[in-house]
Amino acid sequence: MARDADIQPLAMAGWDLSWLLRRGRHGEYGSLERVLDETCDRGFNALRIDPCPHLIATPENGIHIDRCELITDSGELVEVRIREALQSLLTSARERGLKLWFSSRFINDSRARRSFVRRPSDFVAVWSETLGLVKQWGYLKDVAGVDFCYQFPAQPYAHGVARRVFRRSPEKPLPRRWSERAGEQVETYLVEVPRALKALFPSVQFGLSTTTVLSEALRQLDTSELDFLDFSLWLDDDPRYRLASGESVPMPGLLSRLSGPVKHLLLEAGGSHWQRRLEEQLQRRMAFTRLRRLQPVIGGGYVQVPADLRRMPPGWGDLHEMMVVNATTQGVQMMTPASAACPEYPWLWQEQDYLAHLNNMILAGA
Repeated sequence: MARDADIQPLAMAGWDLSWLLRRGRHGEYGSLERVLDETCDRGFNALRIDPCPHLIATPENGIHIDRCELITDSGELVEVRIREALQSLLTSARERGLKLWFSSRFINDSRARRSFVRRPSDFVAVWSETLGLVKQWGYLKDVAGVDFCYQFPAQPYAHGVARRVFRRSPEKPLPRRWSERAGEQVETYLVEVPRALKALFPSVQFGLSTTTVLSEALRQLDTSELDFLDFSLWLDDDPRYRLASGESVPMPGLLSRLSGPVKHLLLEAGGSHWQRRLEEQLQRRMAFTRLRRLQPVIGGGYVQVPADLRRMPPGWGDLHEMMVVNATTQGVQMMTPASAACPEYPWLWQEQDYLAHLNNMILAGA
């Protein structure tokens, strides 16, 4: 793990795959230069993006085709020129002094390239070629960290790992309990992938993002080669909150549409209670990262957003600020003010001064 004195605080905007999938004429990222300027205006100094390393890297047949057809969750095909797009973004980010945080979901494409990333050596190969290109272009020093597979080994992100390790279709979720053999195999990825990549790119931090469920499994595994652990904190993972909001109870038809308003009322009426519940999650994750000497990163949170939300509910602003204050006080130096703090959520993106306030607190530290 890098020494704390060597770490630059990062206020991260979570662009992930949106910078590629939402760049159409009417997409929020249609004018990349404008969106980058807006990001800087809101106090961010880093972007978390998915560079699609499995598509950047040259396939085994030795022929790289820059044009890719990405397949969205809805089955839509989105055509991009992947290397050209990444180099252009890196150039524009450098002009604005923005750092890059790489985290890949290994999105499916029309050639099913993610299926070939199965073994630890496959992850090393695609990331080493991607970072090698970034270095060749002159932007490696702008890359602060690499999450080598988003929420590894969750599906569908670790698509090629499902059959090799868990002997099941990638379309199925992971088993609740892992066999001893599966745990040992997952551990080989945690050790071999960051070890090899750090030897090749010692200036970059390598680690993993995780979930509440997966972080419990990590407690049984060797994490000594990881530099950081990116743990998302979602109030929606709290069983009491899920019960109070009705999420844990199937609600058909009209009742299901009441879930969003109920969440608003819960945070408005009992905000301090739910803030404490979320703080308990933070303390548990921080205790684990301290024990394992991992740099803590909060790349996501804090309340799942209803699709029809048009403005920020009153209780949410206090929740975001509480999490930033508590996290920075406990030593978190790299985090996002909220997962919804990005252009595709205009109800929060339009709160420029509020986001700048949260990001200034992140960059100022404890």
